[in-house]
Amino acid sequence: MKHEIGLKGMCLRAAEDGDGRTLEGVAVPYGQIIDTWDGAETFDHDCRFDDIESAKLCYQHGELIGRITGAESRDDGLHITARISDTQRGRDVVELLRDGALDSLSVGFIPLENEMDKAGITHRKRVRLLETSVVSWPAYESAKITGQRDMEKTTNNRNESEDPKVDKELEEMLNGIRDEQRSMKAAIAKGSAPEHKTVGGEYRTAGDYLQALYRGDEAAVQLMHECRDLIATGNTGNTSTWIADDLRLIEMRRKVINILTHDTLPAKGMTMEYNVVSTDTTDVAKQATEGNALQFGKVTFGTKSVSIDTYGGYTTMSRQVIERSTTPMLNTALAALRNAYAKATETAVRNYLYETIASQRDATQNANKIDAPATLAAMTIDQWATLIMNAAELADDRNVNLTRLGVSKDVMASLIALKDSGSRFFDLSGDGSDTIGNFDLTGIAGKFLRLPVQMLPKAPNGTACFIDPESVTVWESGGPTQLSDGDPTKLTENYSVYGYMAVAATNVDGLIPVKFPKG
Repeated sequence: MKHEIGLKGMCLRAAEDGDGRTLEGVAVPYGQIIDTWDGAETFDHDCRFDDIESAKLCYQHGELIGRITGAESRDDGLHITARISDTQRGRDVVELLRDGALDSLSVGFIPLENEMDKAGITHRKRVRLLETSVVSWPAYESAKITGQRDMEKTTNNRNESEDPKVDKELEEMLNGIRDEQRSMKAAIAKGSAPEHKTVGGEYRTAGDYLQALYRGDEAAVQLMHECRDLIATGNTGNTSTWIADDLRLIEMRRKVINILTHDTLPAKGMTMEYNVVSTDTTDVAKQATEGNALQFGKVTFGTKSVSIDTYGGYTTMSRQVIERSTTPMLNTALAALRNAYAKATETAVRNYLYETIASQRDATQNANKIDAPATLAAMTIDQWATLIMNAAELADDRNVNLTRLGVSKDVMASLIALKDSGSRFFDLSGDGSDTIGNFDLTGIAGKFLRLPVQMLPKAPNGTACFIDPESVTVWESGGPTQLSDGDPTKLTENYSVYGYMAVAATNVDGLIPVKFPKG
């Protein structure tokens, strides 16, 4: 399925031959969120664009008017350079751009790799770029025009002899002044602007970092301490690529942790306290008459504690391997440790979440659960729709968010088996959707009646729970590879990956489990 997005942000500049048909602009902005028919989406900074070299330049996603001559991914988005062909439509577009009637770009693409976060926002990770269009109305209205310069007219528009000589001399003088201003600003910025150090920028790869740790590099040891909270905050904006990639790969392997609230641990202690709301009698009502007292209510807080556990492992490498091997070999060893860490912490959080859901569902006096009207196998599409409406009403009463439905594999299989007149309700391609829902079998996530659905890997059969991310919090602190004590007699060094983590239900009302009757 082809997707289209648009934004403002381009300029038209005179080419070497003075015809003004070279176009520059931001084709895809990074980090901005828009609503589409398929829900909210955003392009991540590390999004890959396939087939840029064969993408076309079009007008209003229809008529071909030129070609893409260059593309570059920058901090704010994908910048493109394009050449408008000397056709009638191309000349019309040039005039509309010059007059300011057109100032927007839009792209047509096919999504290849996506991720959905806990807020239900689809993150584009890899797309096939089909075309970039000059359009009247973009999807990203907040994007600004990058700039525009006066153009020399071609013989297709106006003869050069019609331009007064004084106008050309004035334009040249103004351009000279602008160049001087830019040079002065650059010189001032270079001398006075503070330098922003990129965390981990001293090393090209994790293997280079490991070798530096072995040498006792002061910067490498300092980096160990600087990065310990990155795994919880997810803030990799000022880190080197290898750190961002390592954390991203850990995140990709932790599908359940990603849908919950993530926070940093205190600096000290192996237990921590957190606050929960014990009672809430607050109320807001219309003031009876001017001067009368407003409604009074009170919030009381309770304190709970949770233990902080250590998760980690280590491996031993010979000094010869560390000193003389190529960094890819070291990167492979570190990747194995990283993957093992991701699996161990993900498993711990899954076990806690599944046990908490089961305890809420099976409690004899828990008004927060929803009883299904039929067994799982007998549930119809209409009964599921009513169930979701009941959950939405209960969530509203509890003042929590109906963010997504988490289900075990057997419940997911029951959902995707729902049919109407022989046709399956779910589109299973992972790329498209129909009026009922879609599900990506490899990404184990999708949508059902516009509600995000997440399969909970290895959850007990019959598990179905509406989950507010604030219901469970994961506190974590960890960093890149750590250097442990080695054995000098065997010329070996030990390297470990470890972190500290605690998990607790911070707002249990945000878990609304479904209880199916026994068949």
